[in-house]
Amino acid sequence: MALLHALWETRGDFHLSMVVAHLDHGLRPQGEREANFVRKAAGKLGIPFFFRKVDVRIWQKEKGLSVQEAGRDLRYAFFRETARANKASKIALGHTADDQAESILMRILRGSGTRGLSGIPPMRGGIFIRPLIEVWREEVESYLQEKKVAFLQDPSNQTDQYLRNRVRHELLPLLQRYNPRVQQTLVQMADLFRAEEEFWQEHLEEEFPKVVRNQGKDCLTLDIPSLAAQRLPVRLRCYRLAIEKVQGHLRGVSLPHILAIENLLESQEPNQALKLPQGFSVTKAYQALNFSRPEEEIVPFDHPVPGPGYVEIQEIGRGMQFEFQTPRRKVPLEDSPNVALLDFDGLDFPLTIRSFRPGDRFQPLGMEGEKKVKNLFIDCKIPVLQRKRTPLLCQGDRLLWVAGVRIDHRVRLKLETRRALRVEFI
Repeated sequence: MALLHALWETRGDFHLSMVVAHLDHGLRPQGEREANFVRKAAGKLGIPFFFRKVDVRIWQKEKGLSVQEAGRDLRYAFFRETARANKASKIALGHTADDQAESILMRILRGSGTRGLSGIPPMRGGIFIRPLIEVWREEVESYLQEKKVAFLQDPSNQTDQYLRNRVRHELLPLLQRYNPRVQQTLVQMADLFRAEEEFWQEHLEEEFPKVVRNQGKDCLTLDIPSLAAQRLPVRLRCYRLAIEKVQGHLRGVSLPHILAIENLLESQEPNQALKLPQGFSVTKAYQALNFSRPEEEIVPFDHPVPGPGYVEIQEIGRGMQFEFQTPRRKVPLEDSPNVALLDFDGLDFPLTIRSFRPGDRFQPLGMEGEKKVKNLFIDCKIPVLQRKRTPLLCQGDRLLWVAGVRIDHRVRLKLETRRALRVEFI
């Protein structure tokens, strides 16, 4: 209510056009009464009101989250959707300096690193803003009394069921006996850590690409020798950034998890795996750390290729493009491992794109004898999970190309080649 009226009073100064968004999480019987209260408050000011009721418990079970995490996901999704529908450039949230101090203490208890100790940012993602983040709750209440603005108290704030409430009602009063200004100290500390994190983010923009081998939709690989050349603080931040880039967030990841990744890197064992919250995994293999989200089991696939054109490989979310190269001109060399140029004089359609099978063999380019595809994967240091996603191009029982890895020596381009087939793994 304080945020709503403060923005309303200053709308002329900042040329604001406002809408109010309210989500009922479906967790408390007071939800309908609170929604009506907010609806009337918005109506008195002539501000459009948007409302939705959700079932947080269902979302919590589906995603394996805590109640607070599930509520936050649904709430922020609703805010973003309402903002897009109304072409709003900012979403204002009502966090106060008290919330900041409580958050810092909670993150200390959970073993957060310095990024977590930087607290709740005044602005996030360029759209979420917190105009009251430097205002104390006592000041908010005084403002409401002065303006004679009615408000409701969330009854769940009085229960000790949640950690934040225990920090607010028990831990902070205890700490204030040792330092009456402990809340101000915590907020000041968050400001300092936030300034440090801004420096680190700029530094990582330069250093992180130096340790990345490759990055896909659901995975990212860091090079161990390149990581080892970095100092410990840089390595720890590289691990956090790798998780964030793959997973999209760091919820549930604390300092002990990051230190466990460092132990994985320093271990003498060449191949190891580490499980993080929400099924996220970090594996060590072939002098690399692979960060990956839990992925669905790849179903074996077998797709016909009737002729030139594009073939979708739905099971891995990729495809292959086939086209003939004009035989009258010189065929250009391709640098990309995802492009194969094949001598098609002794071949013909239909071809087949299929998944790897135990016992598959072919003659890798540059070799005289045949080799098991499994041994080629091992030699090329391709992780087991990636092998399941690597398609093989065949004509009948004849293997022509292990996509992105190697063509068969017998279908390489030759001086006498009259018909060249260009295949791209997209």
